[in-house]
Amino acid sequence: MLRIVVACALLSLIANAHSAGFECKKAATTIEKSICADSHLSVLDYLLSQYYLQATGISTHPQPIKDSQKKWLAETRNQCLDLACLKNAYYGRLAILKTTILSSLKHHADFSGSYESSRGEILVQQLPGNKIKFDLFVTGPYDKNKLSSPKSNQVEGEALLVGNTASYNENEDCGIIFSFADYKVSILEYGCWMYAATSTGIYKLKGKHVK
Repeated sequence: MLRIVVACALLSLIANAHSAGFECKKAATTIEKSICADSHLSVLDYLLSQYYLQATGISTHPQPIKDSQKKWLAETRNQCLDLACLKNAYYGRLAILKTTILSSLKHHADFSGSYESSRGEILVQQLPGNKIKFDLFVTGPYDKNKLSSPKSNQVEGEALLVGNTASYNENEDCGIIFSFADYKVSILEYGCWMYAATSTGIYKLKGKHVK
């Protein structure tokens, strides 16, 4: 049985797409303020925080991971002078943490099922090779004064599963992060739907059967 030690904040509802892995209200440095001001960077920081919690939680020797994280913050991330540098720094660190987690796990839990919230529904199917297939559907509210404002939206695809966290298009301006735990999935979506309701929120498991 897959056992991953994570902080209780893992499934806390992300209030909006600008939520990073730390409290933006307490952002003190120029780097932290830049992360909070950019929705894509905020989500990358949130994703990295989830990978870091998992990597240190499942490791029998977490101190080297903690030390390398501190070194990355001081010598790589905090040396950046623009957003492009910051994003590349996060991509590199995310890749390292993914490898660390996947090499430590013998198998993943099966998160297949249908999940629902007041925003919509998501169907999840576990795939071989550390992936999930998903079909996410959300409905309004929408802006009736905008012709481009749809009443509903749907996105489907495959996402890399790392422990209990799956990421879809993390390197793009439109992406989705899924965090599974306790018969729920927390979804953080950024940049995908300008006018329709965001899919960000917590979806509860309604059934394990997926058509």
